[in-house]
Amino acid sequence: MDRKERLRDTYDAIAESFDETRREPWEDVADFVEGRDGALALDIGCGNGRHLPLLGERFDAAVGLDFSRSMLGLCAGPVVRGDLSGLPFRDSCADLVLCVAALHHLPTRDGRLGALDEIERVLRDDGEALVSVWAIEHPKFDGARDEIRASGGDFCVPWKRGGTERDRYYHIHDRASFEELIADSSLSGEVWESDGNYYACLRPTG
Repeated sequence: MDRKERLRDTYDAIAESFDETRREPWEDVADFVEGRDGALALDIGCGNGRHLPLLGERFDAAVGLDFSRSMLGLCAGPVVRGDLSGLPFRDSCADLVLCVAALHHLPTRDGRLGALDEIERVLRDDGEALVSVWAIEHPKFDGARDEIRASGGDFCVPWKRGGTERDRYYHIHDRASFEELIADSSLSGEVWESDGNYYACLRPTG
């Protein structure tokens, strides 16, 4: 079983306990969505769908995508089972794409770069994407930053709740590596740090 399959198995196993504490939208995401509207918004790597109602208030349609059947079963609204590496949506269909706390689960740089290029493919020319990853400055990594840097950013974070303990793979970014990843993609935009996460507001470069 490769890293992606193990991660999917983990999220299938922890979906209910994950949902217990992760039902409200992130404040930074709500701030980004405020004032934006359009025909279609996509939330890729949507997990339990915590941001779908927020998108549904402002867009004619909001669709979530995740690779975990158990997570999708918790979502309210239309969802699709799929993978960030090959989005099952047509070219230039979305006014807005969220990819919140999902890109960092992809185990290779090529995979993360490919996911950004897929976001560019499905965005309209005037569309925008919000992408977030865990920042190495997050307090969770106090005492582990040397280990993370020594591993090139690859790190496992355990999930411990409800009698279940599972490791989850993350690629932990510093600001330079996240900015370099974006620079090598077909998207461009600004990066900032908030509450232990890097965010990027991205647009197609073409």
